[in-house]
Amino acid sequence: MSNNVYVGVDIGSATVKVVGVDHQGNLVGESIYIRHDQFPTQVEAVKHAFKTYLDSLDNYQVGGVGITGSGRELNRHIIGGDLTRTEIFAHSVGVQYLLKQGKITSNKDGQIKPLNKIGTIIEIGGQDAKVIVFESNVPVYFNMNTICSAGTGEFLKQIADEAGISLEDFGRQALLAKQSAKIDSTCTVFSRRDFRHLTQKGVSLAERLAGVCDAMVTNYLHNVVKGYKLPSPVIFQGGVAFNEGIKQAFERKLGIEIIVPPYHDIIGALGMAVIVMETKMNKQDYTTSFKDDFFDKEFESQIRYCHGCGNACELSQPIEKYGDETKVLDTLGGRCEGSLNAKNVKETPQSHGTIVVPINRKINNITTTSNHREIVKVRSSAGIYFAGIDGGSRGTKYALIKGTEDDIEIIKVGTIETAGDAIKAIQFALIEIEKHLPLGTNIGGIGTTGSAGELARDIVTTKTKNTSDVRVTEIIAHTTWARHMVPEVKVIMDIGGNDAKIIVINEHGIEFAMNDKCAAGAGAFVEAIAKRFEVPLEEFGDLALTSKSPARISGRCAVFGESDIIHKARAGFPTNDLLMGLAYSICRTYLSDIGKGKILSVPIVAQGGTFLNKAIQKAFKDTLALSDDEFIIAKDPRLVLGAGALGAALLSKEAYEKGFDSGFKGFDYILSSYYHTKTVSCSYPQCDRTCHGLITLLENSRPIAGYKSINCDFGLFEGMIQDFSSEKYIEGILDRRLV
Repeated sequence: MSNNVYVGVDIGSATVKVVGVDHQGNLVGESIYIRHDQFPTQVEAVKHAFKTYLDSLDNYQVGGVGITGSGRELNRHIIGGDLTRTEIFAHSVGVQYLLKQGKITSNKDGQIKPLNKIGTIIEIGGQDAKVIVFESNVPVYFNMNTICSAGTGEFLKQIADEAGISLEDFGRQALLAKQSAKIDSTCTVFSRRDFRHLTQKGVSLAERLAGVCDAMVTNYLHNVVKGYKLPSPVIFQGGVAFNEGIKQAFERKLGIEIIVPPYHDIIGALGMAVIVMETKMNKQDYTTSFKDDFFDKEFESQIRYCHGCGNACELSQPIEKYGDETKVLDTLGGRCEGSLNAKNVKETPQSHGTIVVPINRKINNITTTSNHREIVKVRSSAGIYFAGIDGGSRGTKYALIKGTEDDIEIIKVGTIETAGDAIKAIQFALIEIEKHLPLGTNIGGIGTTGSAGELARDIVTTKTKNTSDVRVTEIIAHTTWARHMVPEVKVIMDIGGNDAKIIVINEHGIEFAMNDKCAAGAGAFVEAIAKRFEVPLEEFGDLALTSKSPARISGRCAVFGESDIIHKARAGFPTNDLLMGLAYSICRTYLSDIGKGKILSVPIVAQGGTFLNKAIQKAFKDTLALSDDEFIIAKDPRLVLGAGALGAALLSKEAYEKGFDSGFKGFDYILSSYYHTKTVSCSYPQCDRTCHGLITLLENSRPIAGYKSINCDFGLFEGMIQDFSSEKYIEGILDRRLV
């Protein structure tokens, strides 16, 4: 019929796209592109998108529906789809349709010319990425990323949220950078870690965003393209093609023009519309399966579990509800045919194996230098104030203590949101410390630690040696405070915003491990999920504890875990089960990765903001079968969150008692000074290397420190600048940079 519209729907991991063509292949109506997270469920998003598209039509009726995307099989039953195709097929057809219509043009050498062939399609969506290579306009090679969403639109969204900007502003901001910051490209977690750590170093937002664009493109070329030669012309499509920063990063890496076609964000849906139209034209007796009443029905999905084999698959069953009637439309998610047998589908899961961690409850009376510290005092610290600053990835913690005759008095512990600017956070921490000092009182020393500990030290003091302004690793700071609170402590577990660590104290000394390979299971993961479900962090634990059937969440990687949670949420898992499942996932990841091979003795002291979450506490106590006396969390939350800052302050006090004095610059000087960083390259005349991506810290336009050198033989960019010649050399680099 001449008034038929053939509708293509692309239901991806993050968005729904809808578009249609008439019987002659002409685009009709208004194409729709919406995000799932604007709606309670994926199905509601599909309903809204489909209805909005139909409302844009004038006197058309649906003649057929084609569906692609990761949600195609589930929604095929709900919509009444006539056919489904993979994204590879749909995108290939969609771009060739635009090619035939003369809608794809090249602007090479300033001349706009319509293309007559396709060389390569680069497609990057919400949680997947693919490449399709053509010969004579026929696909001959394709590849996709793994189930990890590294280097996809979802990653860009997380970075944008962290930076406090919209996705629309991401690309525009990146283009403002004069150069790109160096960011690890091997996986999403590494990239996000570097982004945060560069934040701590004060690198500009534009340079960090440009670095993310470069890292994402490098990741794509390595993991998706895998060295395959990409013939021109190269077409860039998918939602990420909106980002001009990514487009230009591709052009820099490949050295060729990258073409973003019209309708690049809905090409998969367009391809399906063309496919279903052509299928109809070739079949005279074709009748659509479209359910025009699906807008009026309610759809839910229930979770069932397959007992057919050891895979123990979680299954999703879409259910159609109409009045009092319900109908199971399909059973999805099984990895083998066993899930198709109704006898294998159960309401309860197969029992999961638990992690077996050896716990030593024997009393160990061995005293070593690692668990018994004698401080040789040459003077008393009674009445003297000491501060600590822990520059963390999510927050900058500070502490102020006062020495007494035989202990300390905690004056103030607090947190400043780092908010992408470590320098400002350090200055705000100093403001708070000064507020709580008695008027006219001098400070005996400031200890610094954390990922921004070196930056903080270089801002607050003029000394690096023989000083009470100590700079220590997080391991030492956390151990110091744990032993102060619980002298018999044997294990310290710390989970912060962007990393996690375990410290074991035994007769051999101190052993420790950190998640230096990825940030899976850290507080940032919890925060991201809380934000996704719009659950305030302070309510996360209480809500999770109402769960009776915690979901089994993948925990090997933060990206895998978030993808798993997104999938399960759309499959119908209750929020409280997902949140409690996340808590157990973090516990499993921590014990199997960071705690691997370690014998845990009690008592265990838990530190770091993530352990303020009651669900996380329960997960660890349940998994390890520990009592409150064996798994110790300070009742005062400040002492859990501020453990690193308190440990640094305590070490500053001990250094003072040994006779060392502070090189503190003073509150007035620091708070009235202007600090910022610049990224530079170094080609020292006596050195045969050229180092890029080095960072210098400037105080009132004068370089006072440098960072990120790699074993420099001349001591350049290795912390606080100690000599006049180094300062002058770096000033020369900065002067040349301005030319």
